[in-house]
Amino acid sequence: MRRTTAVLALAMGVLTWGVLASPALAVKEKPVFGKFRASVAGTAKGIGATSEMVLGPYKFEECEKELRSNGTVVLGESETFFQEVKFAKCVATRNAGNGLREAVFASFKLGMEFHSNGSLRLGPTSVTFGASDSTCEITIPAQWVPSAAETKGEYKTFEDARYSTLLEKLEGGQEKKFGEFRERLNIAWELKGVTTTVKLTPTCKYEGSHINAAGEAEFSAGKMEGELEEVTLAGGNLSFVPPPVTG
Repeated sequence: MRRTTAVLALAMGVLTWGVLASPALAVKEKPVFGKFRASVAGTAKGIGATSEMVLGPYKFEECEKELRSNGTVVLGESETFFQEVKFAKCVATRNAGNGLREAVFASFKLGMEFHSNGSLRLGPTSVTFGASDSTCEITIPAQWVPSAAETKGEYKTFEDARYSTLLEKLEGGQEKKFGEFRERLNIAWELKGVTTTVKLTPTCKYEGSHINAAGEAEFSAGKMEGELEEVTLAGGNLSFVPPPVTG
């Protein structure tokens, strides 16, 4: 009787452990993200503007020239969309001493890989630029924004980038090539926590305490806000297909 009771208790214990452990052992289901869709392979180009940008010590008020972007796409659907974006003659102000502030200008090209889960990857290589009449150079390392997207992006959505499709109704024979509507992609981004670094030299000094392992001044609170409008795929349609609504 004692042996029967012990075996029964052991069996119940194993059953209970299995019930409690099963949720932890369950495979985490990957959410369904939207897709960038291209009707042909080719080159996509867009134009845009910035509304706020803080990189390193500089707070840029605007870029005097419109943003220009381009990149190649493959036929079909993808969860990523790459554009090299040219930021030209961006204006910031700096303290010149004795109450004076002066304008400085900077230009650079930045690779921006947009992900359908709302995150971005800057790069694939670092970008270095200098402001006019400055001996300091600012580097934007390759990085994920937000940083959590590097490890959690497969199972999480973010709101750092937003996508929509612009439809242009066609006529006059163009619909034979593109269909009833020509589709173009709109992109907007609001990035926070962008990391930048500054190499310190005898003519570029830093009095703060944020020094990285390479001995560079590091700024981790950068911001970038902007948009690309009517990104157009040469010879085809380019769109963003949102995930299906569930529930």
